[in-house]
Amino acid sequence: MRPRHAIIFTILIAILLPYYYYFDRPEVKVAALKADQESLLKLSSIDSITVIRGDKTVQYQATPDGKHWELVQPAGKFVPQDLMQALVALLLNAKSVEVVSTNPNDLAEFGLNQPRGQLIIKSADRKPIDIYFGNENPTGTAIYARIEGIPKIFLLGKNLEYYQTLMFQWVEGKQGKNA
Repeated sequence: MRPRHAIIFTILIAILLPYYYYFDRPEVKVAALKADQESLLKLSSIDSITVIRGDKTVQYQATPDGKHWELVQPAGKFVPQDLMQALVALLLNAKSVEVVSTNPNDLAEFGLNQPRGQLIIKSADRKPIDIYFGNENPTGTAIYARIEGIPKIFLLGKNLEYYQTLMFQWVEGKQGKNA
């Protein structure tokens, strides 16, 4: 290596090392990303969930031991444990989502002036959370939603609506015939 190459290499290291240390640190970016993924609903536990669509209601609650779920309404119907547990896990692990509007006058634009459905989450450590569901987004990959008391319209994944649809199908006897 010639002396000129060694000098250029040393100068580049002297310039790039402080840049990397102060501006381009991947561990700082990862920490910032984790901080942004805070729980959307901030729930540590769920005691009961009520799903409402039109005049139909499905409600289930945790058993006293907290390990299982029992269908309370409609009485005498069946919804599989894993389906109820999947919805609970989805809500407990809900991460930050895209906010599409902070204007309360935009409800009609997103189908939230006459919501297609409602989800009521009850937990012993806080007041009930009401989530209202509106239209699908243009790509059909998510639905618009709002949480009572929060002046924002969110874009939530379709899996939340999918689990609710499956619950109503089980209650109506349209699922599980071949299971």
